[in-house]
Amino acid sequence: MSIQEKTLRQGGKKVTYYYPVISTYKYTKSKTPLWGPGFLKKSDAKHEEAKMLRDLEKTLSANKAKNKKLKFRDVRKHWLETRNTKESTTYERDVDYCNLYLSVFDDMLITEITGIHVQNLITLLSKKYKPKTVNMAFNLLSQIIDYAVSPLKAIDSNPCKENIQRPKIRKKGMESDKFWTEEELKYFLNHPYTQNDTLYYNMYVIHSILGMRPGELCGISIYDLILPLNLLSLNYGLDKKNRLTDLKNTGAQRTLKFPHHLIQHLKGQIQLSNQIRDKSLDYPFLFVLDNGSSINPDTYCQHFQRLIERINKDSADMQIKPITPYGLRHTFATLSLMKGVHIKAVAEVMGDSVETVMQNYAHILENMAGDSLEMMANSLFSLKEENKYGTNGYMQFSKLWDLLNEKKLKSEWLEENGLDHCIVEQLKNNNSVTCETLCLICNLFDCQPDKIMEYVPGTQKH
Repeated sequence: MSIQEKTLRQGGKKVTYYYPVISTYKYTKSKTPLWGPGFLKKSDAKHEEAKMLRDLEKTLSANKAKNKKLKFRDVRKHWLETRNTKESTTYERDVDYCNLYLSVFDDMLITEITGIHVQNLITLLSKKYKPKTVNMAFNLLSQIIDYAVSPLKAIDSNPCKENIQRPKIRKKGMESDKFWTEEELKYFLNHPYTQNDTLYYNMYVIHSILGMRPGELCGISIYDLILPLNLLSLNYGLDKKNRLTDLKNTGAQRTLKFPHHLIQHLKGQIQLSNQIRDKSLDYPFLFVLDNGSSINPDTYCQHFQRLIERINKDSADMQIKPITPYGLRHTFATLSLMKGVHIKAVAEVMGDSVETVMQNYAHILENMAGDSLEMMANSLFSLKEENKYGTNGYMQFSKLWDLLNEKKLKSEWLEENGLDHCIVEQLKNNNSVTCETLCLICNLFDCQPDKIMEYVPGTQKH
């Protein structure tokens, strides 16, 4: 509360007016003050200020008495109206959760809900639903009752903030049945059923290599691709109702540099999309169905899982785990970390924070930490350990660098043609690499392995 002075010029003279001003933040959380009329006398302004304060408290008291008669259903309705400005999928989720899990409170006065009622609801839900679902319902309930506290002023405190026992979500990392091993992934991608799946095959390949969310994959537009620069921009997602949505967070909106292996797949997919997609649509989806409409995440998931069932049913030599399309994202992260890709690079490609990746794939990182310590010990103490072939030698790649110099190429050329930077560094240090890497290099130079490496007996690397 204060008296504000304003000096105006009237008829060539300066006249000072006094205005009573009341801050309403204490009552309504509004930062906009309430101004009264101007007075020539400061004492009159103070009297008006006292009157304004009495009227405000009287109005708030009447509203509070009125709001105390509100039922939970009414508060929930008002709160959901404020949520209608959110993304459509978020708003629909909130409505569904309220109808499914919180309707038990609908006929109760908001003033009657206590911490005991909240605890009983959480206990009941915990017997039927997963901890994640129960905690989501609890969080929505707490937000609704917070709305009753302020700005409605129907109650003084939120019973959800009492000592409510909630189910704990155990974060042990990703279970092994949620992703594939490298052998399973290769088996799936190379299986005839997969390769003959014309509309979806390129989706499987791109999803496996780039590790994006299914909604992000389905929402890719032809305009998001810049093939000459090997760039893919992820700007929108597609939900299960075929609606374009914003991505999960600011980090999810990203540009990826895809490997050369994908160029032919992407060119073929663009050609296929141009042939069958609905030309009347303003948004040219990269992945479309036979009728020209977009492939939403639910359709993709159902088709993917039916394909796995079909492969397992007709396969006698190998069975692959029945994962979901999101499992391809987990597979990408797990295999990347196991191959030594830096965790920050994995997080950037996936559109996640480093903390999220560390939390979900903690078991992989723990194993890597153990391997790193073992390697450090071997390096420091020069431990002579025979490899699995029973020899003490190593492969030297000096011939590879001679070949590059002969062709007037630099090591960056290898990265531009599909080799990861980490693998190039391993080659420079004469560390072991996979057979796939050697095959790729031999294919690039059209040569045999003896042209790029040689065996050196002994344990010391030069």
